[in-house]
Amino acid sequence: MTVHLTVPISDRFKSAEERAFAQYAAALLYDQFGSTVHRLDYEPVTWNLPGNRYTPDFCAILSDGRVVFVEVKGSKRQRGYRDARSKLRAAAALHPEYVWCECLVGRNGCQFELDIL
Repeated sequence: MTVHLTVPISDRFKSAEERAFAQYAAALLYDQFGSTVHRLDYEPVTWNLPGNRYTPDFCAILSDGRVVFVEVKGSKRQRGYRDARSKLRAAAALHPEYVWCECLVGRNGCQFELDIL
């Protein structure tokens, strides 16, 4: 399973949870969607939402052509969770042609819970 990960030179993962997701994304997304990850990009696009902007953590292009945007968080209790979740839901409502997911990464980056909107 080959995955091409593109990380802009000026930017690195902003959290250990994002780093853990990137490491296991191919397997997680294959388990969920039954299609291999052709390409995985980190913070590839910023969406203009009504009254706000939103940058998903990852965009995965699957081998079957589906495009999956993923927001990664460590906990539902962490600061900024509600804001990120509401932006994710708004982006999903405005762009239903894509698949939108939230991934909660558990302790030590070893537990993953993927929620499809």
